[in-house]
Amino acid sequence: MIKAAFFDIDGTLLSHSSGRVPADTRQALKHLRDKGILVFTSTGRHILELDELDARDLEFDGYVLLNGQLCLDSRRKLLHAVPIHSEDIRGAWQIFEKMEIPTVFVEQDRAYMNFINERVRTAQTAISSPPPEPGRWGGKPVYMVNMFADEADMAEVMKQMPHCQMTRWNPYGVDIVSKDGGKVTGMGWMMNCFGIRREEIIAFGDGENDREMLAFAGIGVAMGNADAAVKECADYVTEDVDHGGIWLGLREAGVI
Repeated sequence: MIKAAFFDIDGTLLSHSSGRVPADTRQALKHLRDKGILVFTSTGRHILELDELDARDLEFDGYVLLNGQLCLDSRRKLLHAVPIHSEDIRGAWQIFEKMEIPTVFVEQDRAYMNFINERVRTAQTAISSPPPEPGRWGGKPVYMVNMFADEADMAEVMKQMPHCQMTRWNPYGVDIVSKDGGKVTGMGWMMNCFGIRREEIIAFGDGENDREMLAFAGIGVAMGNADAAVKECADYVTEDVDHGGIWLGLREAGVI
């Protein structure tokens, strides 16, 4: 029996064609909660970003954020955190300071970047969010680094961040997090907090950073707009969010 549902945000709950969470998606989440099924995020987003989106008013029983690096309860109290290794941050900081690659540092309470170019503007427009404000690193733990670069540049970057892993969230940008983290790690902490087993969860996603999550969940559902590689990791493939994908996926899986 399904006891919890984990949802990616971008392209899963949130439509970027409209910039909104469709009414049928909202109805589906309410139906889950009415049935006593716990509802969680599992996203690369920061909690501050969620507050700027149409998803800000959705009720969640917990938040798996920054691709699993931060886990918060329903009151946004910190449950678990996986910072990036200090050696890797020093390598990323050199890149940040040289101003050669647009780079974002994400801390628990803020996100900031070195500079903005057209690649950044295009990437952020695609996810309905403005770029982070300029800032400087003050030595606090960093939980995720975003870089806006092509594959060749990122291959060189990762040589300077040996304790990290990279996942691409759109053609223009990547997320870099600790190898000790990831969405599944964050989900595991949340499951332990609530006494939920792997076979009792359903997960929805559409991006490269959702592949591990969909394969891990008792039931993994890929959105219709997902790449073929993401769909291969899922038990079901539903429609996209603009065509009732969440509701249809839950119904196909026998959850509602």
